[in-house]
Amino acid sequence: MKEYYSIGEFAAIFDMDVQLLRYYDARGLLVPEQRNQNNGRRMYHFDQIYPLATIRYLRRVGCSLKQIERFVLHTNVESNLDIMTEQADALRRQCQQMMETVDVIQKKLDFVRRETPETCGFSVKQYPARQFVPIGEELRLFTSELFYFYPLVGFYEGSKKWFGAYLYDDCHGDTAPQLLPEGACVEEIPAGRYLCGYHCGPYQSIQDSIDALFAAGRERGFRCDRRVVTLNIIDQFSEAHPANYITALEARILE
Repeated sequence: MKEYYSIGEFAAIFDMDVQLLRYYDARGLLVPEQRNQNNGRRMYHFDQIYPLATIRYLRRVGCSLKQIERFVLHTNVESNLDIMTEQADALRRQCQQMMETVDVIQKKLDFVRRETPETCGFSVKQYPARQFVPIGEELRLFTSELFYFYPLVGFYEGSKKWFGAYLYDDCHGDTAPQLLPEGACVEEIPAGRYLCGYHCGPYQSIQDSIDALFAAGRERGFRCDRRVVTLNIIDQFSEAHPANYITALEARILE
């Protein structure tokens, strides 16, 4: 077994890039025991394998470089145990957040499978009050985390349109929905009978389908609310081609 290793040999032991060892050297985390005065070549003593293993372990469990510096440069068992306790707590929080994200993604998958229609005709459905979180105008969608995790509900009334994040049925009640920002304002789509149809295709032509929905309502003798509720079923998060998008359309029947 050799006593000294070049930077390339040392990096190869851990299957890591030599640039990372240079970075650790510059930060003072792992300074090579010897350096050639003429060419600056770094040489690491075999015993330096252990502090490098420590650094690799701390990175593996997600410690920041500042935490690693505290751990490596300030030898104090109690302090180091505090760092590991902090990181364990942080990992628990991350795990909880990831599980909440998985749960919301699964609910969205279930929603898409449940709501995708076999046919795209008109029908009348009775709905309870349904909840959503307002997001605002279309351009605000792309900076809202809710847009990426919940089905998009839209409200079209004449030339106006605005949007929100549709909350799943099991989010009703006293339990706060997951992944909602603190202080989120939850509103309701009114309960009632709705004339329902579908828009199949890109959003640019959705007004044609809304006009067809109102025409179907007049044919049936219904007086419908001018505000149409739209609900994305197949959208950009499950289909790459806008021609295949499916959007539910609902106009509340005024009794």
